[in-house]
Amino acid sequence: MDTHRLKYFLRIAEEGSITRAAGVLGIAQPALSRQLQLLEDDLGIALFRRTRRGVELTEAGERLRASTAGPLRQLELAVQYAGSPVARLNRNMLLGLLETAVDVLAAPLLGSLTAVFPDATFSVATGSTEQLVEAMLKGVVDVAVINPVPDERVFYRELLAEDLVLVGGPESDLDPAQPIPFVDAVALPLVIPRSSAGIGTLLQNAALRAKVTVDHRTTTDSVSAMKSLVDAGLVYAMLPLSACRREIDQGRMRFTPICEPVLTQRIGVAATSQLDLPREVMVKVGTTIRDEVAALVKSGRWQAEFVAAGSWNPALSD
Repeated sequence: MDTHRLKYFLRIAEEGSITRAAGVLGIAQPALSRQLQLLEDDLGIALFRRTRRGVELTEAGERLRASTAGPLRQLELAVQYAGSPVARLNRNMLLGLLETAVDVLAAPLLGSLTAVFPDATFSVATGSTEQLVEAMLKGVVDVAVINPVPDERVFYRELLAEDLVLVGGPESDLDPAQPIPFVDAVALPLVIPRSSAGIGTLLQNAALRAKVTVDHRTTTDSVSAMKSLVDAGLVYAMLPLSACRREIDQGRMRFTPICEPVLTQRIGVAATSQLDLPREVMVKVGTTIRDEVAALVKSGRWQAEFVAAGSWNPALSD
């Protein structure tokens, strides 16, 4: 199958319009429509349905996008960097991932990094921001995706902002169409993070401003433990949607947005000044993480706001 047709398909899906996609790709709209028709003929399925605003994916189209976007991106990266000194890096790279971001980011990011650094191996540590910062300072982790921290030993570049939601068990009455005020959410039995960074800081600051007490039943820095307790119907939790999308889709959890105020966590890429990697490699690692996050946000797989600006280069930090 012609991979160009798959690229055209993905662009149409991103733009939601064949006309807009043709403009971005720099090809005539009839030619793009013809390529899409050939792809649908090859597969024997309809990939889009027409709407007043353009086109939207069919169920079969959604499945194709989910299964092809990552591999195509990794193939492009592998070809792009095949002759670069970056591609010849031959060592183990230590990555840290905020546990709330693992489900949405781990697989596509490792796929892209493997394509850029085909001779490297990767070790992945997950945890809270505090745990990952400590691991970076000890040299156990090279680069991490974390919440912001007020630590001058850590170079941090923000990537995205995403709102928290209230999640409950399958028997809860939470409704995505009916946001819950923060003061009502904290009156429910909650499981909250032990760590004071990230989500823990958001909850503490919002509670202080609202002059309320958070009614927590238990604390843990394990997102998996949080989700298990919520799934069992024992407690509620405040988490980003990306951390529990799978459980929600499977009917094991329900959710509703939080309002008055909206709680927004920020995530970025971080390293220390002692990072033992060549400058070109450091820049490429950060750029790959940034580009992967941007692609996930643009595709809708990560429901957040991409806020990164400029390049990531710890070697140039003060």
